[in-house]
Amino acid sequence: ERLAPTVQAALSMLEQAFAESDHFDPRQSQRVFRLHMSDIGEWRFLPALMAKLRSTAPTVRIETQYVEQAELPGALDSGAIDVAFGFLPQLKGMLSRSLLTDHYVIVVNKDHPFAQGGERPRRMREALKRLQYVAVRTHGDTTRILQMLRLDSQLRLTVEHFTSLPSIVKETDLAAIMPKEIGSIFPPSEYAVIDPGFPMAQFTVSLHWSQRFDNEPGNRWFRQLALGCVPNRP
Repeated sequence: ERLAPTVQAALSMLEQAFAESDHFDPRQSQRVFRLHMSDIGEWRFLPALMAKLRSTAPTVRIETQYVEQAELPGALDSGAIDVAFGFLPQLKGMLSRSLLTDHYVIVVNKDHPFAQGGERPRRMREALKRLQYVAVRTHGDTTRILQMLRLDSQLRLTVEHFTSLPSIVKETDLAAIMPKEIGSIFPPSEYAVIDPGFPMAQFTVSLHWSQRFDNEPGNRWFRQLALGCVPNRP
């Protein structure tokens, strides 16, 4: 019973492979590609990806889900997940290509005292101690940064999804740690984005897949499509 889902996924991939042989025709295929993504990943990558699919593969379908990192290698190797998007340093034994680099900043509402302070670098550490924070459970690096700076006692709220942060930050004095690229879309009339120079704050988001499917025609086509949807890719 424990093996049944893995065996079923493998059989599905075999059926797909036999059907497509050594050729994948995106304009005719009705394949479902299953992607590991966080909510931030969906926001960042899906719009461009779906726009590209509309013109190149009109009957291909996409399903996204978030898989716990401990289960992700097995999901990729079995074919239950075709590719994984994200900053996944604990994911071992997979192939990958870089999509973008970013770093973490702080976002507060525009009336927050921290937004008005203009803290100089040597005073920034003390200013950070006066903040209270909100974190997203599925983005563990935000809590890692707080722990590294010994600010985890200032964590007041942990939420499940990134999408709740804009309204929380707007209506409270809580500070959110998030990627700069995401923070840059917050309207400056309502929010302030501050770069405090967090240590080890830079990260690389990559596309990951299993060696087993490196040469599988559909998987290879989808990876090329995904890589082409990210402008200025490193």
